[in-house]
Amino acid sequence: MTDFIPRGLTTGIGSLPHTDARAAVRVVLENCATIPYWPQLPKRDFRENMYAQFSEGLVGIQIDLIHDWMGLVKDDTLMEQVEAFYARYLEENPDLFAVSPDYAAGLYALREEGVAQARWVKGQVTGPISFGLKVVDQTLKPMLYDDTLRDVLVKHIARKAQWQEKFLAALGTPIVFVDEPSLALIGASVVALNRDEVVRDLEEIFSSLHCLTGTHCCGNTDWAMLLQTSVDIISFDAYNYAENLALFADDVKRFLERGGVLAWGIVPTVEEQIANETVESLAARLDAAMQLLVKKGIDRELLFERALITPACGLGTVSLAAAERALALTRQLAERVSARV
Repeated sequence: MTDFIPRGLTTGIGSLPHTDARAAVRVVLENCATIPYWPQLPKRDFRENMYAQFSEGLVGIQIDLIHDWMGLVKDDTLMEQVEAFYARYLEENPDLFAVSPDYAAGLYALREEGVAQARWVKGQVTGPISFGLKVVDQTLKPMLYDDTLRDVLVKHIARKAQWQEKFLAALGTPIVFVDEPSLALIGASVVALNRDEVVRDLEEIFSSLHCLTGTHCCGNTDWAMLLQTSVDIISFDAYNYAENLALFADDVKRFLERGGVLAWGIVPTVEEQIANETVESLAARLDAAMQLLVKKGIDRELLFERALITPACGLGTVSLAAAERALALTRQLAERVSARV
């Protein structure tokens, strides 16, 4: 972590609304030149939905492209599939878990377009908690609540992340995020999430990688849990949830002092908000968000030194114009923050 001091550099979070992969990548390279990321393109193909995208080769998964549906199908062949998975996993060959172009056109377009100015290159996988809660079987039981399939899922995602690390390493120094929007459900009465098991699953993925790791959660969660993991970068929705993070100031301080980085998702991802915000208004909002932590005893310069500037979440649900404006605002705000630092 010692050589990753971003000082207000920018990157993005996952999805864009484009259907042309190369056009999407060009927008990324224009606005995130130092840390470009490969865009997920769910409007191009259902297989680029963040859950379907990393399901390729996963035990029990079936996809219906006619109806844009994916589910877990438990049948008589399931245990044979599990055995075959573990045999493949034990080969320790991430290439057996490659993500194909049909599932991630933006990843391959990033390689084709080239990233000459990039020192780092960011990728992402969908985390096992969010995936395992979203994908259900015929009885609507989430995959996460089947102990055997949960272990398969974690190991499957770990291999997908390892393969992506290898792919990105040919383009620059890789950073791999584990996107976990469902961590916002921790503490909710309708979801039985065991804190220790969540940490265990995430750590299995983090520890399988040699590169910088990140976690993105676009809602409120138990930030103390994440801040105490080995993750290098925590990405959060600073536009809406800065006050919630400030409740964990002591944990944030320890995280930053060990070299951790906060990715401030200060640029909104809602169409109307994107249209109404300016660089000046977002700079003021970022200052106010950071001040919440400064008041709790965290050095302002340390916050800036260890800051990435990003949109609050993916931009796949907004219009092309709004998405491109959001990334432009992110770049312009980052330039202002970098100059200040």
